[in-house]
Amino acid sequence: MGKVNKDLDKDFKSVKKESITNFNKRWVIIIIGFIFIMLLGTILIFKTIKHDVQNWEICQNNYDGFILSYPKDWQKKIIPGVATILSKDGYIKLTIFVQPLDKVNAEQYILYSNRSINEGWGGIKLKSQKKINLFGYKAWQFDWIRTRLSPSDLNYYREFDVIIGKKVYTFMLKSDQQHFLDATKDLNNVFLTFKTIPAMVKPDFPSVPMVKREINIEGQHHRVNIPSGKTLWGILNPHKIGQIKYFDNLLPLEKQLDFKFQFLITYASLDTKFNQTELEQIYKDNRILMVALQPWWYGKKNDTSLIALIQGKYDFILREWACQFKNLGDPVFVRFGNEMNGDWSTWSAWYTGKDTDIYKMAWEHVYNIFKSEGAKNVIFVFNPHDRSFPNFKWNNYLLYYPGDKTVDWIGLTGYNNGTSYPGDVWRDFDTIYDPLYRKYMNNFPDKPFMITEFSCNEKGGNKANWIQQCFQHLSTNYPNIKIVVWFNQVDGKWQYNIDSSSQSFEAFKKGLENPCYHFQAIYSK
Repeated sequence: MGKVNKDLDKDFKSVKKESITNFNKRWVIIIIGFIFIMLLGTILIFKTIKHDVQNWEICQNNYDGFILSYPKDWQKKIIPGVATILSKDGYIKLTIFVQPLDKVNAEQYILYSNRSINEGWGGIKLKSQKKINLFGYKAWQFDWIRTRLSPSDLNYYREFDVIIGKKVYTFMLKSDQQHFLDATKDLNNVFLTFKTIPAMVKPDFPSVPMVKREINIEGQHHRVNIPSGKTLWGILNPHKIGQIKYFDNLLPLEKQLDFKFQFLITYASLDTKFNQTELEQIYKDNRILMVALQPWWYGKKNDTSLIALIQGKYDFILREWACQFKNLGDPVFVRFGNEMNGDWSTWSAWYTGKDTDIYKMAWEHVYNIFKSEGAKNVIFVFNPHDRSFPNFKWNNYLLYYPGDKTVDWIGLTGYNNGTSYPGDVWRDFDTIYDPLYRKYMNNFPDKPFMITEFSCNEKGGNKANWIQQCFQHLSTNYPNIKIVVWFNQVDGKWQYNIDSSSQSFEAFKKGLENPCYHFQAIYSK
């Protein structure tokens, strides 16, 4: 019996070993077959791609570190260190951003950037969101649509957020309903040619030649003359929006400073109605006005009125403003949707799926209405904030620029916030404006500049010295800045007012005595 059991055991082990061997062989064959099929599929794909792309153009971005191919009939634009844009009119626009992950991880960056898509702001409808393996890369895919805003509007989107090391490569495609399927196939084909390379070049903003610019603007009743080497000072002083009533608080201040501010600014939201008599009074007193037209209902959270504005729902408001400004007959500066690169502005692309073209569509709509109403005296000012927030590539100010044809002046805005809040940093005047001026002069060399609003907080450093540096360097180091506007108000904990201390007030008063700033610029005809 023992021998029989041993023989059975031996036979069992032999059968078991043979079964395991056969099982392993089957799995090896299956795995090899699967790999073969995958390789064959890949080869077929690449053969197809090779056939399609053999006459494609090469796009090599040495700023962001990648190379790919794209169809020959597409246009290419590289904004150094910002974006690569590939497009074909009426069919596709593919924008590629390369975002280094310095202070956030990939998921934080992707979800924060796409919050408007997930929340459905501005008429966005999310079709799908998923994590995918994109030809061997970890990636997120978003598909969404939004309301079509014009016959040529591309309102169907697909986005790949590809995670490679400590960077996210975003491929944001948009097309229309008719061409979306073909466009997504092209996106896949383009991506199959994509590979990373070392980023060898950094955007360079060299020092610019000293520009000598004189400003002459003719109106019906007044003319503006800002000679070369001089800078016109303006002010944003406490006043009632719409009614304005600037002189109630302004005249006593001007008496103390022994200085007349010939350039005034105010704000307007969609619920603002201007008092025409008050507007006329400003010009009768040999002053001119700049209005920040902000496309929202004041104080409304997550307001995406920018979409409704493009659709024409607020044309009656825009036409009323245009007619009021036209009737003044003299120069009126308009900065539409200022600080669009800050997420505190509801006209930022953060609210519209990162698509800065929507802002540009709104700008063009406003511009065309003002021109159609004959408001030729209106001067349009493009005015980003000096620091984009979030400081992501898709939010760069250059992506919002409407174009030279509809922009007359370039506005600069940079504040020294001091240290009143956590995260605030004291910044000297030149620390803010020297790099900003160089960038803008390289990007907008043919436009006159103005500082549309700026100021210095009292807390965190020596405000009087800051003001002194500003007056010393403004007219000499920044000759293309022809107008500057001081924000003379307390804003929360930020003490931006001129008289935040006696030392600051005296420094400001002394600075205005400089002949570069103390001159007549507005003349009656």
